[in-house]
Amino acid sequence: MQPLRIRMRDDDVKLAVPPDLSSMTTYVLLEQEAWFEKEPAFLRRWLEPGMTAIDVGANLGVYALPMARLVGPRGRVFAFEPGSEPRRLLEQSRDLNAASSLEVAGLAMSDSEREGWLTTRSSSEYGALGDGGDGEPVRVTTLDRELSRFQSISPDFIKIDAEGEEERILAGGREFFARHSPLVMFEVKAEEGVHTNLFAAFEQMGYRLFRLLAGAPLLVPFDPAAGPDPFELNLFAAKPDRVASLCAKGLAVDALADWEAAPDAVASGLRSLRRQPFARMFGDRLHDPAQLDPDYAKGLAAFAAWRTAVLPARIRWAALHAAYRALAALCNRSPTTARYATFARVAWEGGWRAESIVALRQMAAYTRQNPFQPSEPCWPPNPRFDDIAAGSNPALWFATAILEQLEIAQGYSSYVMGLSPWLDWLCQQPLASHEMHRRRTLVAARKGDNPVVPAALRKAAKEHLNVDIWRTGKVPGTRIDP
Repeated sequence: MQPLRIRMRDDDVKLAVPPDLSSMTTYVLLEQEAWFEKEPAFLRRWLEPGMTAIDVGANLGVYALPMARLVGPRGRVFAFEPGSEPRRLLEQSRDLNAASSLEVAGLAMSDSEREGWLTTRSSSEYGALGDGGDGEPVRVTTLDRELSRFQSISPDFIKIDAEGEEERILAGGREFFARHSPLVMFEVKAEEGVHTNLFAAFEQMGYRLFRLLAGAPLLVPFDPAAGPDPFELNLFAAKPDRVASLCAKGLAVDALADWEAAPDAVASGLRSLRRQPFARMFGDRLHDPAQLDPDYAKGLAAFAAWRTAVLPARIRWAALHAAYRALAALCNRSPTTARYATFARVAWEGGWRAESIVALRQMAAYTRQNPFQPSEPCWPPNPRFDDIAAGSNPALWFATAILEQLEIAQGYSSYVMGLSPWLDWLCQQPLASHEMHRRRTLVAARKGDNPVVPAALRKAAKEHLNVDIWRTGKVPGTRIDP
């Protein structure tokens, strides 16, 4: 069968993927029209024409193809993918997008040159070097051995996603990392748990560790002692010169500063809320700070400072962290639905995803019996709802925002989570996104229920780029009504 050609939102590329919902990449791109990780948003802000990037474990190219577009014909992207089938599709995608800067190498990376065995599983994303089982023979190399590829250039970025092989890749790249100073993105978590050994390995090479925020393309220091959030998949590492360059561009901060609220910070926070379409439901409460709990008002003010893009990155990060601390303490001491909503939003944007999910679940349970009333200002837990007016039914607006955000936050994809208890309800609501309809249909299709493609997915829309695939019956396991 011919591969599907799926357009990725924000990246202006099409990927050739297997016409099979057992392929994670196929499923996720049909579901979200993007890869589920937050890191591509950062790369769109940072990578520039002429830069050089390396993708170790490129698979079907969800990073390699967008990076090739970003660096342009004057740049270079070296994609290492040992699996023959994903590499074949990656090469098709390269040709489909006329990505002349992308070089694909059929090699696995480790700590020595040798012949190896690539085990295969239900989806190519899980392929790993092993000793037996289903798979194929592959040639294994090292970063140091491949240095000849980079004689005249110094790589700016390297992504390492090799299903547990990361520490050995570092060992096989000592000369590479001593000679060059790329920003490194590495997988911190796999089936066996957190790769804590990588923390010390990078520090011994003179690299500092960072994590990426979800709410903005900003790297902030990572504390190895605290460990990553349970949902964090990738971390970044950089030498001091690269850190300084990123900080100068406002894409990283190297320390957490104290946030000092300006005299008009609370009033500014309320003004920020008043500008949103949904804010009309709060009426006069957004005009008089005296009507708010003082601690809550300070949390709103700090979040407003975080959202002020013209402020320096270090100030914005300090404000977001201050909002997180203030709202967490307030929700423990004196919780309300509005405060939980704002805390869930702050925790999501700051990368405290597990805590955001706890707040979302508590709100979902509470509001089933106690519908939301706009008696206290708040931010919606779902950023999409910033631009959606609540209309005459704030309770329905709020419930939809909570459950859609919970659907997104509770897992990386319905490929893993399956059908949630609220997805059917969401798809019956007027404010439901196209992604919710795609999720429900894909879950049913993968289960073998042969669902009819709903009317919402047969119509073109800004947030539904691949409508031609859906309305022509090309989504595996679905059917079109006559």
